[in-house]
Amino acid sequence: MPRIIIIAAISASVLALSACATTANPEKVCTADWIGKRSDKAMNNIERKAKPALRKLGKAAESWAAGKKPGPLQLWSLQGSVNSLTKELESGRGMRDLKTLAKTCNDPKIVTSAMTQMMRENGLSQGMIDFVERLPQYKDLILKDISNIRQPVAELVMPPQQMMHH
Repeated sequence: MPRIIIIAAISASVLALSACATTANPEKVCTADWIGKRSDKAMNNIERKAKPALRKLGKAAESWAAGKKPGPLQLWSLQGSVNSLTKELESGRGMRDLKTLAKTCNDPKIVTSAMTQMMRENGLSQGMIDFVERLPQYKDLILKDISNIRQPVAELVMPPQQMMHH
């Protein structure tokens, strides 16, 4: 019996030490190059799944900007795209990797900046990006699991005083 207790104690100590040894030190690990490579890989995963939804959002924004009302089929298609995008942002591999990167480097702006850049690169107008970033649902998806990092949640996407002016 004592031998089992000794083995268990040693095993627990080894596990505890190995856990400490594998924890990343943000000051040493989080270089711009290191973040960039991992962020690009995560965003490629997100973009591959999100591109069709972003394309439809862009077309809808252009229609609305031109004073055209979308028809029922366009609205139905847009709703499906938004649902697909929501699913990707909630539980997709790319978003999980991006949030892990943000946690590791103690920087939630890694996620918000990458998402803004992706929308921009996929042709969304600045007005549409601002609209999306002000949506509470978008903030909830993007900031879920990283809202306790360094900055207050309300200021991550857009400071409250700027929101009131839009």
